[in-house]
Amino acid sequence: MSSSANHPSPSNAAHAGHARNIAADNPVDNSLVRMRTLLDRALSPSEIESNTALVAAPLESRTGAVRSILVFTVGGERLAVEARGAHRVVELSSVRRIPHRINEVFAGIANIGGELTLVARIDAALGIQSTAPATQFVVVGEPSNRWAFAVEHIEGVRRIEDARMLAPPTTLRHAFDGCTVALIELDAATSDVGASGTPTLVSILDESRLATLFARSLV
Repeated sequence: MSSSANHPSPSNAAHAGHARNIAADNPVDNSLVRMRTLLDRALSPSEIESNTALVAAPLESRTGAVRSILVFTVGGERLAVEARGAHRVVELSSVRRIPHRINEVFAGIANIGGELTLVARIDAALGIQSTAPATQFVVVGEPSNRWAFAVEHIEGVRRIEDARMLAPPTTLRHAFDGCTVALIELDAATSDVGASGTPTLVSILDESRLATLFARSLV
């Protein structure tokens, strides 16, 4: 066997070396090599199962926008605001009444995290009958128009797809004030006391409009 079969000719060796130098100097070529290596690797059973589930999912669930909402209960009704619009959720604190300014909606002011915050009765503002004791404050609104309101129960943050949201009907009791921007059907949280797990409609409120509604009580 000739030596050329075991050793590349000087011209071939020079060409190979030149090609390696070009690849080393070209980050695009290096990226392509790494990509091919990644694509050629064997998938684990869990990765195959995960990819199969993704492909089998409805198109809207893979491409639709997803948002997080904070779900809570007032007067037995499930309401929500966008999680990013909820400034904080805290335990109830004492509410100081302001003489000659208290009314059905405006309850007073409370010290929440060292900040004096206006407190509203969300049930009265939205026309909801509520007799159950409140457990926590939800704080919403911009710093210049920040309000707290008491709720009976915090269900938690839920992730929902925009494609599942429904426009509120004009007959909804608190849709006329513009606070209810959408409805969505959600299963009840299984950890809730007495929850049946049956899906119910949740009213999604616009937190800035809600704060503006509260502010009207001061006029």
